Amino acid sequence: MRLNFAAFGIAAMVVTAALASSPPSLTDRLIVHEWGTFTVLQDEQGNVIGGVNTDDEPVPPFVHSVNSSVIRDETQAPSIFSKGVPACDRSVWVRLETPVIYFHAPPGHSKAIDVDVAFHGGWLTQFYPNAQVDAPELTDREYVPGRLTDATLGKLGWHNLRLVAGRAGPRTTDPVWLWPRQVEARDLTAENGESERFIFYRGVGHVKTPLRVLRTEDGKHFEIRADLDQASSVPSSMGPLWLVDVRDDGKMAMRSIARIAWGGKQAPLPIDASFTDDQYSSDLTALRRSLRSALVGGGLYDDEADALLNTWETSYFRRPGLRLFYLVPRGWTDRTLPMRIGEPGGNGGPAPEVRRLMVGRIELVKPEQRRRLAQIAKGPASNPAWLFGAMSALGGDRSDTEGWLKNLADGTQTPGAPHVDVPTDYRAYLELGRFRNALILEEESRRPTPALKAFIQSYALGS
Repeated sequence: MRLNFAAFGIAAMVVTAALASSPPSLTDRLIVHEWGTFTVLQDEQGNVIGGVNTDDEPVPPFVHSVNSSVIRDETQAPSIFSKGVPACDRSVWVRLETPVIYFHAPPGHSKAIDVDVAFHGGWLTQFYPNAQVDAPELTDREYVPGRLTDATLGKLGWHNLRLVAGRAGPRTTDPVWLWPRQVEARDLTAENGESERFIFYRGVGHVKTPLRVLRTEDGKHFEIRADLDQASSVPSSMGPLWLVDVRDDGKMAMRSIARIAWGGKQAPLPIDASFTDDQYSSDLTALRRSLRSALVGGGLYDDEADALLNTWETSYFRRPGLRLFYLVPRGWTDRTLPMRIGEPGGNGGPAPEVRRLMVGRIELVKPEQRRRLAQIAKGPASNPAWLFGAMSALGGDRSDTEGWLKNLADGTQTPGAPHVDVPTDYRAYLELGRFRNALILEEESRRPTPALKAFIQSYALGS
């Protein structure tokens, strides 16, 4: 598949002009909306930590995948059972998570549509409906960690799509798929007959995102700064932003930051990095309301904003971790993830109005995670024989194994399964969260110890 990147530049100018004018009515032309998430992991100095090719919201099995080895699900068996499948690819700096594209068409729209997306510095690895794929050095036959670079250019193309009404998508009970369907948009059908309410895709990248979060030396504050390498596509100020901390007990605290400015000689004002006990609650109302207002203000329709928040509620707001959310500047998205939408061949017809709203998500290393890493590094390293025994007792049934592993990661025992005494170091490893492999490999590279090396080798955590 070939993409005309000169056309991408022209399309971006057309889109900018469209957004600057009054919103057209649905009777005038096609309106296209997209939302998604860019997720990164950063250390206390705002440096990216590679190895985030882990998925905590798996998609249904009918979703197409360039190579199933690229993304690892938290419920998959540990790498010691995976016969060479890498647990952590440290060249993966960013996860492009669940972009979905909706089409709002005028009555009687019958023209075919082409959609082409490229990822500068990344692969587009999962998608639905089926698409034409270009994923350099990534095939079904081979996946070698470390091949993803800032020069990688992954591409997807959906050609000759038809907008229809009442065309049901594949059957599924997966919330991550059902919530995006709850939007009043046109269904679409691909050339191979696959239908859905939206175009879906995901990817992994070796790129820096627009913001860095630095923890002050005393550990009490954060400074949020723009990445100077991104100056051409990052405005001089951004806001609102949201700092969210979810504790292990599931309670959440949030701090809304109205606006951050940078430039000149003065660093941004520091932001409190911690919360008091009385700020934690199970009530998400205020946070959801604030985010929803920003999403709608950024161009999404009400039901699209709800679909985004409902899709990511567990991962955003209920999974333990400290994270910063912000709306990604449109210029950065267009530069990193250029998109072309038009009639086949790029001939004729009015340009669609395209609104793209990506949420930036920065996962921040917490002091508790550093303490758990220090505990593993101190040793002694456990013997993985306990894990082999437990997996063997489950009899090899995949669904039973995945359920057991998920409960194990959540700190619970599976009803009916053999009771397992989890070693102290492995329990600390599980408590590191979704990006545990990235964190432990980063720790070993910075502060190596014999016990840390032995743990990584025993459980085959290296890439």
